[in-house]
Amino acid sequence: MEITQNRSETKTQPKKPQAKRQTCLKKIDLETARLLNQLKDRANKKPFGRKVRDAELIALGLKLVEQRHLAELQEQTYSEKDRLAMAHDEYQKQNGKITLDQFIGRLIRGEIQIQKSG
Repeated sequence: MEITQNRSETKTQPKKPQAKRQTCLKKIDLETARLLNQLKDRANKKPFGRKVRDAELIALGLKLVEQRHLAELQEQTYSEKDRLAMAHDEYQKQNGKITLDQFIGRLIRGEIQIQKSG
């Protein structure tokens, strides 16, 4: 005796590929972390809705960064040696090739005045 089961085939819709959010960890200093928590606490003082996440607050803030902010950050990262090299490069563009030693000598003697940009 042969027993057969009648299996009804279920058709399943192919799953739509969900965009998986990739994450990474970034280290931030304690003062920045405190500021982030303060802002997040202020944003979450509401009667309804889910909590605002760190990533949402950071993403919003990053969208507000303008070119002038980036220029400020770049300026803050230059050492005095970097500023000297930039002034030397600028001088060479306007006046032709000169060694760094010669350039420094002319600066010391007051033959060259560096114009501060900004």
